[in-house]
Amino acid sequence: MKLSLHKWAALVLSAGLLFTAAGCGDKPADSSQPAEALTSAPAIVSEPPRHPGTMNPLTGAYDLAADAAGKRPVAVMVNNIKAAWSVQTGLGAADIVYETYVEGGITRLMAVYKNGAGMPEVGTVRSARYSYADLAAGHDAIYVHAGMDTQYCKDRMAELGMDDADLLAGASTAGYRLKNGKALEHTLYTSGKKLAAGWKDSQRLELKGEEKPWLSFRDPDESAPAGETVCQSLTVPFSASYSAGFSYDPDSRMYLKSQSGNKSVDYKTEKRVKVKNVLVLYAKVSSFSDGEHVKTDLTGGSGLYVSEGGYAHLTWSKADGKSPLTVKAADGSKLPVNAGNTWVCLVDQRQEDKVEIS
Repeated sequence: MKLSLHKWAALVLSAGLLFTAAGCGDKPADSSQPAEALTSAPAIVSEPPRHPGTMNPLTGAYDLAADAAGKRPVAVMVNNIKAAWSVQTGLGAADIVYETYVEGGITRLMAVYKNGAGMPEVGTVRSARYSYADLAAGHDAIYVHAGMDTQYCKDRMAELGMDDADLLAGASTAGYRLKNGKALEHTLYTSGKKLAAGWKDSQRLELKGEEKPWLSFRDPDESAPAGETVCQSLTVPFSASYSAGFSYDPDSRMYLKSQSGNKSVDYKTEKRVKVKNVLVLYAKVSSFSDGEHVKTDLTGGSGLYVSEGGYAHLTWSKADGKSPLTVKAADGSKLPVNAGNTWVCLVDQRQEDKVEIS
């Protein structure tokens, strides 16, 4: 049957109207969902941070006071002569302790605290030395000491533009003497509260540049032995008279510190000094022209990383006086370090064969 042009057009129009009507009813195409479900965005559930605290860039632990973030750390020179061992205090609370030579085979300590204003009582405080100035500058730390080696250290501090606090200076109120039964030179202490109260108006308290973790810290919940080789006990002989000892305590998963066979116990808290990590860094040590003062070469070398009952070999370097130490695995890859405090032994490379691990 043939249709006229007018009738054909009418049929097409009618079909189009029916199709449109079928798609424009009162209900949505998917009537199984409420209308608001098609227009509202899905709710976003945010998980709480794994570690809600502020990370301490010197330890990797999330226990830093919020107001200390971005602030310069404080580095304090601590007496380590035999007569002062029994009156040392504050070392167990330090984020980092550096130990290297001063003269005559004697070592000195530099305790570094990220939260300078919250630093506990620390002592006894002794004079600044050349190599320690470089170590303090590497952290952009405020360097606290009692006098200095004027022959070599003074010029080095000037070269580095050191910002320091000399507790023997006439205007200093941050140092104080305690009667501890020792000679006068072994009685000087300080504290974060005292230091903060005496900051100079011109003192720069903020760090320069971006604040980065000092080492490649593991997550605090993922700590592990430093290596597969066991290290229950470590002895680092700096000289015939001075050695640093570390004995592993499986209960605390830390090392108990000793000095030349004597237990290191805090004079004020009476608590044993414990450390999470030990870095043994072999370095070239040489005497200055006076034949008395010594310099630890901080260019770099090899060493050991000890933690949680194991140890691994490493390499280390320091780009310049103002740069921090860089520590890597022996093959040059990243070295994961457990979150916690660290004791750094910068020992004469000629002593490497005498280091004892059991």
